[in-house]
Formats: sequence, structure tokens, C-alpha cells
Amino acid sequence: KMGYIAEQQEGLEGALGQLGEITSMKTEMAEDTYGMNLGQSMFQTGQNLYGLTRQGQSAAARTGFANSEQVQTQTQRAMDAGVQSFGFQRQGLQDVLGQKLMDIAEFKGAEEGRIQSEQSRLRYEMKEAKAQSNKKFLGVFG
Repeated sequence: KMGYIAEQQEGLEGALGQLGEITSMKTEMAEDTYGMNLGQSMFQTGQNLYGLTRQGQSAAARTGFANSEQVQTQTQRAMDAGVQSFGFQRQGLQDVLGQKLMDIAEFKGAEEGRIQSEQSRLRYEMKEAKAQSNKKFLGVFG
């Protein structure tokens, strides 16, 4: 029985060691996903702003000098809205990343607690098994 308990204790030690690796991998994946999505958002925003600039230049050329101020104002408003939209997207991605990192920390804490609780139980069982073994060795039966 003591050998079986010792094997379980070794397995828990290994699981505790792997927990750090698992949470590191989960964290890295969450950060990579954030970076990729942020990059896509930045690229899309850049394309949109470039498109707005080209459209504004084209519209200003068609309408002439008299209306170019109005076109420029509308173009600037559209560009400001695009930049603001990117800010909201970035904030949303940061919120998602923060939530994922918090979930990972909670997962790690819960698993550590579970493993430590199991280790305590096994230490107690090992003491009991040793006590039983000593009783049998001494010829005392309980």
C-alpha cells in the first residue's frame, strides 16, 4: 500500500511541475492571439485610412477649390471615426486578453489547490499505512 501511495505522490509532483508549463503555454497562446488580432485590426485601420485619404483627394479634385474645405472636413471626420473605432477594437482585445489571463490564473490556482489537497491526503494515508505496517511488524493488531 505504501508503494502505491508513493507512486501517487510522485505523480502529483509531476502534475504540479507540468502545471507551470501548461499555464505558460496557455498564456503564450492568449498573447499570440491578442497580437495577431491587434495586427489585423491595425492593418485594416491603415487600409481604411489610406482609402479615405484617396477618396478625399479624388472628391476634392472633382469638386474644385470652392468645395475642397467641405470635402477635407468630411474626410477628416471619417478618419477620426476610423481611429476611434480602432481604439475601441484595441480596448476590446485588451479586455479579452485580460479576461483570458485572469481565467488562466484562476485555473492555475484551482489546480494547485487541488493538487496540494491531494498531497496532504496522501501524506496522511502514508502515515496511517506506516503506522499499520509498524503495528504488524511489532505483532500488534489493531
